[in-house]
Amino acid sequence: MKKKTILILGIVLLAALAIGVISASAASDLVGLTIKNRTDGVVWVSLLSPDNVYVYWLEVPAGETKSYTVPRAVYDHITVACGDTATGSVDITKLTTLVFTKCDATPPNAGERSIEKIHLYDSPDRKDFNYQFD
Repeated sequence: MKKKTILILGIVLLAALAIGVISASAASDLVGLTIKNRTDGVVWVSLLSPDNVYVYWLEVPAGETKSYTVPRAVYDHITVACGDTATGSVDITKLTTLVFTKCDATPPNAGERSIEKIHLYDSPDRKDFNYQFD
């Protein structure tokens, strides 16, 4: 009887360990994306994954911040903000925050590498940024 109990306990522990490893592996394929909208209007960001499997249409009302969890990838984007539309790519392979600045104001600094300030009219043309225009 004691051997059966130890055997069952061992099987349960191995199953729990396997489930934990599988869950951790699946979670690592996802990453956080935060969009802060500091404009006076709605910001829309459409994301299309390279394999055309994932399509996201993200809407952030004026003055709000929204967080999303998406698969890690470099997405093609279509962004609508401040009455303008921009296309390009955005690298969301690590935790990323996009800050859309006020429409009629000069944007402040460009932001850090993981916190990028987007101003569609005169955004920096730096290749080391995750958010790129065509």
